[in-house]
Amino acid sequence: MRLNIAAGAMGMAWYAVCSAQQVMQVFFRNHLGATDTELGLLVALGQFIAPLHLVAILIYGWLNSRKRFWVISHLLHRGLGYVLAGVAIYSARGGDTALAVRIIMVSMGISFALTTVSAAGWWSWMADLVPESIRGTFFGRRSAVVHFINMLWFFGIQVSLDYLKTADTLYVYAVVFGVGGTLGILDILLHAFIPEPRPRSDEPRIGWREFVEPLRARDFMRFSAAIGLFTFSTSIFGPFVAPYITADVAKGGIGAPNTWLGIMFAISQTVWIATVPAWGILMDRFGRKPIVILGAMFPAAWVGYLLLTPNNYVYILPVVALVGGLLSPGYWNGVGTMMLTLTPRRNRTAYIAWHSVVVGVIAAGGSILGGRLKDAVSAFRTDLWGIPVGSIHVVAAVSFALLVPSILLLSRIRRGRERPVGFVVSLLATPGIFRTFRNLNVITGRTSSSRTARALRTMDGASSHVATEDVLQRLDDPDQEVREEAARALGRIGSYEAVDALVDQLRDPDSTIRQEAARSLGQIGHPRAVPALTEVLTSGSEELQEAAAQALGAIGDSPSRRRLRGLLDEPRTERVFASGAEAISKHGILEAAMDILPRMHETTNPVLRRQLAIAMGNLLGEPGEFYAYLTGETTQHGAGLGRLTRSARRAVRSFRPLADKAERGLLKEIEHDLQRLRGLMEGGSYRPAIEGLAPHIRSLVGLVIGRECEDEVALDFAFGQDVRLGLGYWFVQETRRRMATIDDEELLHIDALLALYFLSVYRLPPGRRPI
Repeated sequence: MRLNIAAGAMGMAWYAVCSAQQVMQVFFRNHLGATDTELGLLVALGQFIAPLHLVAILIYGWLNSRKRFWVISHLLHRGLGYVLAGVAIYSARGGDTALAVRIIMVSMGISFALTTVSAAGWWSWMADLVPESIRGTFFGRRSAVVHFINMLWFFGIQVSLDYLKTADTLYVYAVVFGVGGTLGILDILLHAFIPEPRPRSDEPRIGWREFVEPLRARDFMRFSAAIGLFTFSTSIFGPFVAPYITADVAKGGIGAPNTWLGIMFAISQTVWIATVPAWGILMDRFGRKPIVILGAMFPAAWVGYLLLTPNNYVYILPVVALVGGLLSPGYWNGVGTMMLTLTPRRNRTAYIAWHSVVVGVIAAGGSILGGRLKDAVSAFRTDLWGIPVGSIHVVAAVSFALLVPSILLLSRIRRGRERPVGFVVSLLATPGIFRTFRNLNVITGRTSSSRTARALRTMDGASSHVATEDVLQRLDDPDQEVREEAARALGRIGSYEAVDALVDQLRDPDSTIRQEAARSLGQIGHPRAVPALTEVLTSGSEELQEAAAQALGAIGDSPSRRRLRGLLDEPRTERVFASGAEAISKHGILEAAMDILPRMHETTNPVLRRQLAIAMGNLLGEPGEFYAYLTGETTQHGAGLGRLTRSARRAVRSFRPLADKAERGLLKEIEHDLQRLRGLMEGGSYRPAIEGLAPHIRSLVGLVIGRECEDEVALDFAFGQDVRLGLGYWFVQETRRRMATIDDEELLHIDALLALYFLSVYRLPPGRRPI
């Protein structure tokens, strides 16, 4: 695989100058004087001979080794570089440029015929060599290295073409083609040292059935057709961009130096190098298709070419290169790996060959159409909002119009469990995505355990979904801290993909991270974890049972709530009971208060008492709200009482619509008295405060039920009218009854605070009137 990367860098150097890319396009169109139609035909040559890929099926089906045939045919293919160098020298010495054009056409046709009949073998060879689980990541890293070297090479070429203009530029091209040809041959020689996996014993002999098998694979053929249509669309416009940018203004071009092609290439390749490993990781994590579709948006950058003028190209070209370099790696790397994903291991060579044929046949006419169209409207000139519009703009408009159906066709392919494109877009738009990829290099690399643990601690939220698989690997790390941080990180990430692995850790009695696994399962909140969490409620340590109870409360589905409600009736330790009570209270299971209040009064542990008080507050009011009042009063005596009292006065005023004139006077008296009760609580006189709050709550119950009756009867009516009202009234009655036996001021303080809190939050439900 490392040899493959090194060889690929040399091969890309050959491809950049000896195929119908920007260097060849400018040389062919601007220096040899070829027409746009001839340039379109040159670009289409490699696609017209695509049916030769079918010959590869028969050849590789007959041969026992893919490698030997591929090496020989590609050595001959790479000799094209020397032919091009000879053509450049011939033209520089005054040779017939029309003949030079024909020589290039013929030699490129022969060269690409050689590579076409053997290319499928390389893809099949690499697919066997590189495991599918890391294929996207590997080709992403390969692409980053290859494009970095290619960036330096291409930029050097363009600067040389401008700097050496004092000499004949054609001689510079001769050197470039000669060096490119040499590097191309070295690429093939280096491949000779890459091992070829032995063919499988069940590998089929190629017969008619195996030959046509890919044609029956609907998704595979749909994918190939979509890529062919996309390539057709981009070929209409793409080959003519570089000649347009560098052509003289008098000839309808922009007149930019060749160096600007190098600058654009350097920008796009720098962005490519920086982002392509991330695209590869995204492919391996979320599927190839969403990445290919997202990357296929790279032609949107071409809109900048429509705004290009000789006066503004220095501003627009860098932006076009930046956007194109950001998106295009997702497409170009994704297409190859998605194609391999759609091909079975058995008979893979036939699938790869048919893919190349379908893509080539469909795409072949794109550049020819673009060339003919550009020649046909070459005289077209107009201005639109001060921007000159010519033939290149017409070609671009046609190209854009045909891109839409190709992307729609690609989106209809179904393969595996890939995530939607929208999910990937939202992930990439998350601010923390850059931090995630940085930490991913630490988590997957060779580094110290302390650094790995620090990286895991920063994993959080949706942006870290991409790292789920790598974090899962760390659950079995030799270092205890790393294991714990990995389990916690999975909870913060919240990916459902982690549920099964965390459940395995939870159920493993030898695991050292069972508590962390339980808490993370609660954070993820998937019902699939409920059976395992329920199991450990009756086994394991007190700490594990506590974590399981909290997790069940966080999940909060019906089975979780039923199990937690049953837990309160079982003989449990105070710690486990308190955790279960707090968990169930967040879901409004009001009857749990009948078990929580006695335990709150019985425990002598101040921490557990406050935990149970918070659970009681969750039932009397809004979950989580009472915590702020209780902790504020604990850390700073009197803090929040003023706000709580003002809220209670507003709550009392809300009962006025139910009251007659005399009762309104009573409500006013309660409002005024609340200020006195606040003073008592601030002074630590909690018993009088409770004695004062109880009748006020009883008065409000009377207003709601609309009748005079005994306290016990009023309680029944209150529960019948509104369960929460009945619970609040029951609480103050029960607290008042227990108060005589309480000698703990802290507990009296909590009771008084809960009573005032209930009075401050209770509102009559809409539409409820006295019964």
